Formats: sequence, structure tokens, C-alpha cells
Amino acid sequence: MIQIETKDAVKAWLSAAPPKPASFHSLDLTDFDAAFSQASVEGCLFLGCTIGGKLAERIAVEKAGIISELSVLPATLPAFAPGIYTVADLYEGMQDDGSDWEKTPDHAGYLFFNEKKNKPNRLSPIQMMAARIHDTVQQQAVDEYLNGKQVVAIMGGHDFKRMLTADEKLAGKADVYWECVAIAKALTEEGFLILTGGGPGLMEAGNLGALLANADEQTVQQVRAIMTNQDFEKSGWRASAIEARRIILGDWKKQPPPKQFSLGVPTWLYGHEPPNLFAGYQSKMFYNSLREDGLVTLANSGIIYFEGNAGTVQEIFQDATQNYYLGEGQLPTPMVFYNSGGYWDRACNDLSWPTDSPMDKRKPVLPLIKQLAIEKGFSNAVLVSDDPAAVVKFLVDTRKKQPIKKTDVKGVSEAQRHAMFELFLDTKKKLLNTTDEKEAAYLNAFVKDIYSNIIELGWKDSDIRAYALTRQLP
Repeated sequence: MIQIETKDAVKAWLSAAPPKPASFHSLDLTDFDAAFSQASVEGCLFLGCTIGGKLAERIAVEKAGIISELSVLPATLPAFAPGIYTVADLYEGMQDDGSDWEKTPDHAGYLFFNEKKNKPNRLSPIQMMAARIHDTVQQQAVDEYLNGKQVVAIMGGHDFKRMLTADEKLAGKADVYWECVAIAKALTEEGFLILTGGGPGLMEAGNLGALLANADEQTVQQVRAIMTNQDFEKSGWRASAIEARRIILGDWKKQPPPKQFSLGVPTWLYGHEPPNLFAGYQSKMFYNSLREDGLVTLANSGIIYFEGNAGTVQEIFQDATQNYYLGEGQLPTPMVFYNSGGYWDRACNDLSWPTDSPMDKRKPVLPLIKQLAIEKGFSNAVLVSDDPAAVVKFLVDTRKKQPIKKTDVKGVSEAQRHAMFELFLDTKKKLLNTTDEKEAAYLNAFVKDIYSNIIELGWKDSDIRAYALTRQLP
């Protein structure tokens, strides 16, 4: 169905002969009332539109669909507003020093959805319906925007600090925030689109890295000097981000060019965590359930898991579940565990208690993920690393080597044949180098499966052996 979101599009639709069914979004159509009286609206849908009497009659006669703006959401956040929010949209009314957040649409959404911090309001049925419609419209706009893009999601804690303390530096702790920035910057420069949860902490680092794509080292260091540790619920956090965005774009309200674009998908359920100021779009939603599922599902080129807590762990197992129960012809999403300080692979019986000082928040996630991956054959889609360059290389190489299912053999290009062959050789190399018997058995089965696919794609056994010798493989 055609989507109509501007008055120029309405004029074009009315001039078509005959016009096709369309959905009209959040438009004042009273000026077109006479023209609509002469047009068929059968099969059309009018969402949040203001209409005249003649169009109302036509809708009733031809049984077109109409849902009016329910007028229970904040006036600045209409349910049917087309497009995805920008930083300037959500922060309209905020001062350059980060003050007056309380006057913004973002804050209005927080007050509507929450009784207080971490406690949602009990909404009436009509309010719930309006909030669901709002989120559905945002989700539809996101789906349309991401169509055809290679999306890498970055997940991690909202409370992660921007800079190391002096003690952490002395202890040699890795500067994970800025390593995240570097990874997102490099991936954006490689043509990926970065997706985050849109909030502070490591989500902010991901969107900042994308915004810094193709920036020189001097600009990066200027921004780094400004991005000091701040409480994200205070104006200083917003003010420093405003200044950083101004350094990068000239005007903090200006939209970034496409090559520096990224997407955030925050939620008003955690409305006290404001959206970061570095995403090109911030598709903020009321219900976290739709948002969480979208974050994992939309990341078609991989997800990087930085240090996080319950929310990040939830996302890990949502992703693992999708990889575990793949449908016919589907491929696993690459899962990258940024394992700085062994964050994800502590022993399962090694627990830390609140009485420990400091409490050790490392998570025993990897043993379970590795077992799930072995059971369903997606071990090659899992990387554990604390090296930014290795992370970028893995995702770039995975993009080049997407394996082809037997059901997809027809019409396979020569480049795709070679990609499959490279996957075969890399897996065989791992098999030759492993000393673990169980891993060897798994890899051996995987090599045989890929080999059968290669033969089906038209390679001869003699070609495989000849090419393998050039890679010093038996």
C-alpha cells in the first residue's frame, strides 16, 4: 500500500488515474475535500488525519478505514506522526547548556508513561492503544529506513563511564568506552549502519563512533577532551554532548550526512535515561518489548556485546534463540563478545556478593552460548575478543563470506561461490590447528557439510585440491 505523508504526495495521488489504495498519515486534508469527493477511496486508510465532510461521506460509502488521532498522548508526540524522531525533535526546547530538558517532548513522553523512575503508569485502554499505535508507526518507519542496509548493533551498559579514573589507568584497565567508539567509527567507514539502544553509556559510545566516521585524529581528540564523566540525569551530560556534536557538525541541531548516520531505539520505560545526542535518528518508543525485539531482529550483520547487566544479557539470549531456531534458508547473526577483562567468561560457580568490595559483575555467559552454538552449528558466527581491529575484521570478513544454503543454489554468482569456498578453507584451517577433540569432531562435520555445498555449486574436486594448495592446506 502506498504511504502518503505530505500534501504534495496527496496532490500526486489525486491526479493519478485511477488512484491506488493508500494510507494517509497525520495530514490535514480539509483543503482537498472537493477533490476527494470525485476520487475513489476504496481500500484506503486514513490515520490521524483531519478530514472534511465530503471525504467523510466518501469514506463511509466506500468503507475505507479511518482512525483519528486519539489525543491522549502528549501534543508533541502524536501517534501518527510520520518519520523517525531526530535529536532536535526530542530535545526541542532544551537550551544549549543542557538545561530545560523538562520542557522537551522527550520529557513529556517520560511523564506520560511513568509514575516515577522505573515505575510505569497504569494507562487507560485508550492510552494504551495510542501508545501502541505510536510505537507501530515508529517501527514501520525504521523498517523502511533500514531496508537494504547492513546493520550492526552495539549493546552495552547504560551506566558505563566515558573516561577512566586515575586509579583505573594505573591499574591498566582497558578504555572500553573509547574502544567502542573506535569500533563503531571503523564499521561505519566500512559501510555498516550502527544500531544501539539509543541511551547513555556504551550505547552513546556506539552512536558517537558512527558520527565520527571519517573524522581526523585531531577532531576525535577534541571531542574526547569534552566528553568528561557526567551524571546522565544532569544538564552537564547533555551540555558536553551538545558541544561535541557542534564540533563534529558545526550546529548541534543539524542532521549528520548519510555516511555518519546511525540509529538509536530508546524507550520511555527507562525515560530517566535520556536519548544520547549522537544518533542520526532516535526512534523512541513507549513499550520496551517491541523495542528489544526490534534491536535484535534488525541487526542483520551482527551484534557486538560490550559490558552490560540484565538488559544486555536479555539481548544476548534473544539473539542466541534466533540463531538456535533458524528457519529454512536463514543464516545466523554474528555474535561478538567484547571480552575485556574476561567479562563474559567467568566460571558459573564463581559468584560475587554485595558484601564484596568492589563487587565483581563479570557474567558467566560464554559457557552456555558456546554450548548452544555447538548444538545448532553456529560456532563460526561467534567471536570472543578484546581487540577492536579483530572485531572489525571479523564482521567485514563475515559479510564477504556469507554461506549459501542448498536451497539458494540457483542463480549463485561467481563471487558467492568463492565466498563459500573461502569459508570452507578457513574452517579446515581451524580444524587442522585445534587440539580439542570435541571441537575437532564438530569442525570436521562442518567441513564436510560445506564441502557438499561447494560441489553442488559447481566446483570440481580437482579445483578444490589445487586451490587449497595455494593456501598451504592439504
